[in-house]
Amino acid sequence: MGRLISAEFRKILTTRLWWALAIPAVLLAVGWAWGVSAFVTDIADDVADSDLLATTGIEVSDMSWSVLALTRAMNIATIFPMVFGALALASEINRKTITTTFLTASSRASVLGAKAITYTIWGLVYGVVVAGAASLGTVLGSNPDYLPEGGDWFLVLMSGIIACVLWTLLGMGVGALLGSPVGALVLLLVYASFVGPVGELILFGVTEGSHLTGWMPNGSANGLTGATASEVLFGQVQEIVGNNAVLAQADIEDFDIGVRFAAGAPGAYSLWVSGLIFLGWTMIFFVSGLLRNQRRDIT
Repeated sequence: MGRLISAEFRKILTTRLWWALAIPAVLLAVGWAWGVSAFVTDIADDVADSDLLATTGIEVSDMSWSVLALTRAMNIATIFPMVFGALALASEINRKTITTTFLTASSRASVLGAKAITYTIWGLVYGVVVAGAASLGTVLGSNPDYLPEGGDWFLVLMSGIIACVLWTLLGMGVGALLGSPVGALVLLLVYASFVGPVGELILFGVTEGSHLTGWMPNGSANGLTGATASEVLFGQVQEIVGNNAVLAQADIEDFDIGVRFAAGAPGAYSLWVSGLIFLGWTMIFFVSGLLRNQRRDIT
């Protein structure tokens, strides 16, 4: 298994794909975080008009609104590790190079296992790179008063890194199922950039703010970071208010819905629920793709 993993790393590092996708991922994450951070004051002013803040007397500057920039930037940048994963098996199947690998290895299971481990590690690498780029853009564009504390910052970044790993594996599964790099890329890009976001907004409006969109792949993935941002901000509200005021449940729900919508995760569940739902979607495609190639005709 160790030799197969080493071989997979050599395949990746001897091509341009890994850095050709890493560069735009960094640029997009920095630029997006910078842009959102520049408008964080407007976002904060909108939320400041909510009943929750009005009744408790909380100042806008007491909140770490820049977590919205972090979540938005990482959500959109996950498209690049998704593409990277989609080409993991699809390109080899399309070019027939997987035939030699399967025939020379001890078993197909060992080859597929090595690829799974390798691309999990690369998904983690992309996650760290995206998290660092989003952090840089947030620092450059944000009012320092709105930056989160170290622990909250780390929590948001970890949720984004996990999202990158899962998107990499989901993309790998879709590519393995279709066996066509073009087909996998078209399907994933159309869904992730248009069908998913637009469909979820429509569904969120039709269902009057229900959690139905949180069960969708894109919705649950965005919920990983979006719900984390919501929990960070609401935790600050509770800490500031303490026992001096009673928060109405309706105000709490309105605040939570508003923040998750601003973070790009309308209708998402909590961090852990969103993570488990997206993990489920990832495993459906990932395991199905590996099983498909365990039996695929390679002649």
